[in-house]
Amino acid sequence: MVSSRPNPVKERPFFKSNQEIRVGKRVQHVQGQFHEICSKKVTTFTQEWYAIRRNIDEALRCYRRLRLGKEIRDKVSNNHGLSPERGKCSGLALHKRVGRLLKSLGKWVNTTKQIGCVAGIEIGDEFHWRGELCFVGLHNDFQRGIDCIASLNGRIWATSIVDSGRYDSTTTTSTGRRVSPNEFTYCGEGENHIFGGGKKKLKDQKLVGGNLALMNNMVDRKPVRVIRKYNHIGNANDSGYKFVYEGLYRVTKYWKDIRGDSRTYVYKFKLVRMEDHQQYDSEWMKRYYERRLVLDETRESCHMC
Repeated sequence: MVSSRPNPVKERPFFKSNQEIRVGKRVQHVQGQFHEICSKKVTTFTQEWYAIRRNIDEALRCYRRLRLGKEIRDKVSNNHGLSPERGKCSGLALHKRVGRLLKSLGKWVNTTKQIGCVAGIEIGDEFHWRGELCFVGLHNDFQRGIDCIASLNGRIWATSIVDSGRYDSTTTTSTGRRVSPNEFTYCGEGENHIFGGGKKKLKDQKLVGGNLALMNNMVDRKPVRVIRKYNHIGNANDSGYKFVYEGLYRVTKYWKDIRGDSRTYVYKFKLVRMEDHQQYDSEWMKRYYERRLVLDETRESCHMC
């Protein structure tokens, strides 16, 4: 079956960011910048942002070394007083183990859970393993598809979702017509027939947990980070897949739908990608528009002299 998901962005190394600015009919290539079309301002990230990105790059290399080398894991465990690894460690248990070791080494980045963009992360950044999303601060749950944050009064919102293909999420309409790659329908969590080997008797999904959080995102107009899993594409891990950060989305509506195989109700959410100039926090951006105005005025003064 051919996947209905949009094609991922062009392959590139994690730390290198190549984007384009269109000026008339010319395309100008820049590094680490994006262009605000409406305001005509060119924005680049701050030194602190790039420092965090370098820490993420180092943490990724460390994570992958630990995942592959049991001797290295045993050495780190011994040096930090952690319990030794018993038997063969694989799958989710391995990634959680490596995550704990990485935390003991002080390599976790963006440790405060937050809504919105994450420092040091750009749209299109790729990750080999689900656990990598946790220690860089993109998605703080090793298994659940919807990660949440709670306010002091108990109201919850979704910070991020991982569309891994385990639910009936889609980028097409019910009639099969393909919609824009900037929007898709995400199926809520709970009562998945894939878990339990298909033998579990399914019930209706409930508007609790991650489903309630996504509804609150819609009501309160909170953005949610979207990460997608792509199978059998270039530069994938040894299992043939990778995760790609696709940016900030808004939940524009939700509804209850009937699952065809079990005739039970599921919640579905329509997500639409936010505009480019809304993808990054102004805290991590430097604006040169005003400085250019000063330079232009200085040049005019010199010409008059």
